[in-house]
This record gives sequence, C-alpha cells and structure tokens, in this order.
Amino acid sequence: MQPLEMIARIQEVLARKALREYEIFVASTDKLRAEAKDGSVHSLDRASETGLSLRVLVDGAFGFAYGSRPDEDLVEAALLSARHQFKDEFNHIPQASGASAELDVYDKRIARAGADACIERAIELEAAARAADHRIQQVRKASFSRSIAQVHLANSKGRAVSARASTCSASIMVMAKQDDDMQAGYEFGFSHAWPDIDVGWIGAEAARRATSMLGARHIKTMRVPVWFDNAATSDMLGIIGESFLGENVVKGKSYLKDKLGTACFSPAITLEDNPLDPQAADACGFDGEGMPSRETILVKDGVLQGYVYDSYWAKVAGTSSTGNAVRGGYRSTPSLGLRHLCLKPGPDMGLADLGQVFKVTDVMGLHMADHISGEFSVGVNGFLMQDGQVLYPVREAALAGNIFEMFTRVLAVGGDVRAFGSVKCPSILIDAMDLSSK
Repeated sequence: MQPLEMIARIQEVLARKALREYEIFVASTDKLRAEAKDGSVHSLDRASETGLSLRVLVDGAFGFAYGSRPDEDLVEAALLSARHQFKDEFNHIPQASGASAELDVYDKRIARAGADACIERAIELEAAARAADHRIQQVRKASFSRSIAQVHLANSKGRAVSARASTCSASIMVMAKQDDDMQAGYEFGFSHAWPDIDVGWIGAEAARRATSMLGARHIKTMRVPVWFDNAATSDMLGIIGESFLGENVVKGKSYLKDKLGTACFSPAITLEDNPLDPQAADACGFDGEGMPSRETILVKDGVLQGYVYDSYWAKVAGTSSTGNAVRGGYRSTPSLGLRHLCLKPGPDMGLADLGQVFKVTDVMGLHMADHISGEFSVGVNGFLMQDGQVLYPVREAALAGNIFEMFTRVLAVGGDVRAFGSVKCPSILIDAMDLSSK
C-alpha cells in the first residue's frame, strides 16, 4: 500500500470515530550496508520497511501508536494510549503558516546503487587504507552504505507535506604499528550525492591519522594557545548546543537562560541552526511535526540572539515554533532538538606567529561534561606545534575548564568547515589553556 493511501485509510477511520485532532506520519526506508575485510565482502545487510504512526489528541492528552497497517486497531491503540496519559493544556496539533521550502537532497544514482556497488566501494575503501602506508596492520569496519528515505505527514489542521532524501556514507578504522607502538585512525564521509564520497581519500586519511600519532609522547604541564580541529570543535558544540533548546531554557537548565542580547561568546562566534543547508543530515523543508524549516540565528558576533522551539515548548514559552521538532522515525514521537548547528567559518588561521600551540584532534570523556554549567575535564590527544609546524604527537594530556568561558576566548575561527552529523563547523583557536599530563 502506498503512503498516501495509508494516510487516507487512517483518516477514514478517524472520521468514523469523530476524532478531529490528529497527526499521521508515514516513513519508508531502504538501507544497504556493506563491510569489507581482507579484500572481499565481510558482511552485507539490507533493511527495507514502511510504517506509520498516529497521534490523537483527546481532552488535552496525546495518545500514540505505530504499526505497519492503517486499520482500526491502530486507531484504537492510540485512543487507549491517550486514556493513560496526563492532560496538558499546552498539548496541541500545530497549524503551520506558509509553504515549506523545496530541497533537492535526492540522488537517483544512490537510489539505483545495489549491493554490488556498495560492496565494490567498501573493498576500495579498505584497499586505499592499506595502500597508503606499510605500517597499517589492521583495518576494522571498512564500510559503505546507502539509504533512501521518504516521509509523509498529514494532520487535522490541514497540513500535508512529504519529502524524500538519499544518503551515502563510508567509514573506516585502521591500526598502524611501528615497533611496539600501535595507534588508531578513523575517517568518514557522508553526503546526499553519490559522487561526493571519495573512498580513496577516506581510506588514505584514516591511515594518515593513525601513522601521524605513532611515537606520541606525554607532556609536562604547560599553558599554551589551543587549536581544536574541526572534529574536536564539533564535540564541544554538541555540549553547548543543548543550552539553545527552549525546553532547557524554560526549565532553567540552560546556561544561556535570561541572556538574550548579551555577549556570551567571543565576537568571532556566529552560530545558526539551519536544516535548509543541503549538507545537513536532516536537510528537509519541514520538521518532525510538519512545521516549515527555517534558518535560526542563535549567536551573531558573540551576542546571543535566540533559542529553538518545537510547537509544544514554543506554546509553553509564549512564542512560535522555529521548526525544531525532530523524530527518529515512525516509531517515535516528535521532540525538541537542534537539527543542523552551524558555526560560521572565518579566514584560514595564521599559526606561524603564535609560537607554540597545542592542536587537539581527539577529545575523550566529553560526555561527562556538565551540560548546564559547562564544566569539563577531559583527556585529549593531538600535536604540539611550533610556528605552525608539528614538533611531535601527544597522547593522553588532560584538559579542564568551562566550555562557555572557553568560547568567550576564541581568538579565531578557521576556514576548514566540515559537517559532523548534526553539527557543521571549522576549527577554533583559544588564546591559552592549561594542559597537563593525564
């Protein structure tokens, strides 16, 4: 049964039961993933499914149910759920004003790619890593995948939207060995377009990352400017991002509460949430509730400009949705989240005039940071540099501080922007931080 037919069937049942406040969500996915090992296919997985979910609003309580069949049983399950949920005056079916933007994130080449194409590219990925350096001793999880997704949403407020997207990705972990030293290197690629994934570069870059850390040393305590590469910066922004969620602001769990219009960051920092960026993993013209996606400026030149909301938390806060409802599929209800947090890039950094700098390439234990206060204590790997040149790799250094305070001391933002899941950012340079041996 086609998605639009499934929606029509459920609407017929809802009409017979006089249910006038509802949301129907249908999602179809087709995924292929191949993994290579020792020059041949190691595993091949394929998953394809179509399912739908239903939310009904009954006397202020939301009921939810999901399944594969658009029948009366699904509606009854949603009604039963509603009877056992708390009533909330802020629960509502949102009504969108204006059309959704049209984004072209569907590549027919990805849709046509079958198992053989994915296997071939996974094998090429492994071969590229092994050929890059003779010190590559092991290759772990050299994988290539492609996915096609379609979503349709209709609600009782007359909202009816649909979208489709294609994605392909590759990732690899390698181990390099020299004498008794062994180091790991990881790299990945993600795109909505088939030609954008260069498995040769990904494999070679993973090998370079591993071999560059061979001979890594511990360091003595020092205070130096710290250069976080774009991957490390994305980890930091993932922690900061939670402070922009309207739910956390309302609950008093955000460091940025009551700071609109305040210079909370370095003037070098401009942040936005932009699911309309074609590079966004969640690139779509509407959010998980069908509300139009939009670009939301969060920080401009260091000054806090706003927060993000879905329809529920917008109503609680007395404002409007920013199109930030996210959902993991038809089995989950929409919830508030950042969709594509973007740090505006700056010019390429000139490190030659800074003398000694520590470049952070890997952050360990950041999940233990306090998301409200910003306090953190982590282990880091990277490189000690002098006048822009690497002196030697460093392992297991310790770095502690406050993420929010650290972002007030950003000297420069680089031009090496890259997307990492729901975060897109370049590297950043902090004026000085205390590093110590872990």
